[in-house]
Amino acid sequence: MRVAVFTGSADGPQQHRIAAAGFARALAEAGVGLVYGGARVGLMGVVADAALAAGGEVIGVMPQALVDREIAHLGLTRLDVVGSMHERKARMAELASAFVALPGGAGTLEELFEAWTWGQLDLHDKPTALLDVDGFYGPLVEQLRVMTTTGYLDRRYIDALGVVQDAAGLLEFIDGYRHPGSKWVDAQPALTSVGWVHVRDGRLLAVRSRGMDRFYLPGGKPEPGECNEQALVREVREELGLDLSQVRPAFTVRAPAHGLACDTDLTMHCFFAVAVGEPCAAGEVEELVWLDPKDQSQAAPAVRIVLDQIAKSVQLFMS
Repeated sequence: MRVAVFTGSADGPQQHRIAAAGFARALAEAGVGLVYGGARVGLMGVVADAALAAGGEVIGVMPQALVDREIAHLGLTRLDVVGSMHERKARMAELASAFVALPGGAGTLEELFEAWTWGQLDLHDKPTALLDVDGFYGPLVEQLRVMTTTGYLDRRYIDALGVVQDAAGLLEFIDGYRHPGSKWVDAQPALTSVGWVHVRDGRLLAVRSRGMDRFYLPGGKPEPGECNEQALVREVREELGLDLSQVRPAFTVRAPAHGLACDTDLTMHCFFAVAVGEPCAAGEVEELVWLDPKDQSQAAPAVRIVLDQIAKSVQLFMS
């Protein structure tokens, strides 16, 4: 097996160099070959040198223009010289069974995202992962989750992106990897609902219907001919005996649909609104509660996302 390693041509801080060397050495000792950009400088050089010193196979792939600038590593197992950056990435993908991004800059991200999105388009079914050294990729993962909750990124693909701490974690991730399929032809069954986001003193109003074991936002599925706002007003009146006014969009949440097949997704359009009076359980609602952001275990998956958002910015949700 070979792993394509994307990382920086700059040195980075010492802890990154130490982690990169240990990571490459451990892969080589496990009999895993490395494919990388072929440079002798920065973390790229650190990775190559460490793997070679441990007796590993290291294949570099570099465009002729960079070889001409004398930054190629001349002690590799093999150096494949190609005509362009695009050919470089294609050749690395051809040689590798998996991809991992170590700390790096814009070029590292560009390589990572191209390999990852090729998988989303079903151009390959190879695992893609991040080596998260000292939380380096934490902000990036958080931004990807924002893309998921706002509908730009299918949850399947962020779930399939590995975030590992060391070589052992990467090999475990690769061993258990299951390709999520193409974004165009393998979409999973989905449900659509509306939910009222009502926060008081930092706590979220949630309801539990008869026979259910988790709490949901007040709301439900639109009926034929209803817009989302009309559905929300009707559902809240039926469930809580409240009339809503000043209904305005908040955000959209995508999460697994609780209590249904594991491959069923829920898209929940959330709204802020004003209500007069106190809510009380009615209709199919058996219990209502005010959930603290820490009450994740009581909430359905979509509501957990809302609780996470409340924990980050209570003021935003005050209505």
